[in-house]
Amino acid sequence: MRIFQSLILCFCLSYLPYASAEEFKSLFNGKDLDGWAGQAGFWSVNDGSIVGETTKDKPAKPNTFLVWQGGDVSDFELTCKVRFRGNNSGVQYRSELTDPEKFALKGYQADLHPKPEYFGMMYGEKTGRGIIAQRFQRAVAGEKGKPEVIAAIGDPKQKLVDWEWNTLRIVAVGNELVHQVNGVNTMELKDNHPEAFSKGVLGLQLHAGAPMRVEFQDIRYRPLSGQEAKKVLEAAKEK
Repeated sequence: MRIFQSLILCFCLSYLPYASAEEFKSLFNGKDLDGWAGQAGFWSVNDGSIVGETTKDKPAKPNTFLVWQGGDVSDFELTCKVRFRGNNSGVQYRSELTDPEKFALKGYQADLHPKPEYFGMMYGEKTGRGIIAQRFQRAVAGEKGKPEVIAAIGDPKQKLVDWEWNTLRIVAVGNELVHQVNGVNTMELKDNHPEAFSKGVLGLQLHAGAPMRVEFQDIRYRPLSGQEAKKVLEAAKEK
């Protein structure tokens, strides 16, 4: 009887990480900007999309973000559909709000860029680190100097069009970060830099400079922890 009970206990413990895994939740209701905050005049909702737009007469100065009001993100998985034109955009995460009036952020950015070598890369917004890892790079950032590229990843033949709907996925667990676009890994980073970010806010970018438009749909997020976080990260790195 004791052996049987021990087997049942072991089974339950082995199943626990999967049973306790959190489900994805939608961060956008498709109707309005409830749960988000940004600089007035730049953000709206149209045809089920969050729309960010600048014009020649109303540029963004500096880069400005629509910030999710649900609290800090740390270890998590996020997916969304996005298209953009005129200038680059991005999804900011584990970030600090440096200018509450203009909604400027500092931290990690999954960059959305019309230039192929930058689409899906890792950019350090306002960190002084600039481009941390370009598209199709697996990199390790140390305490000093530029990150070391240790492998090429992804599919160099992948074609991406900025004004078509693309699916962006971000997986962040500890100091390991993965970006995917349309199911293909575009960036993998192990960040050992002393100024690496472990948590912070989530935001959607409007870039300063040339007039631009960006649209986001189906923004889905879930926090990760424990064995489930490790499982999701390892599966993401196999893409």
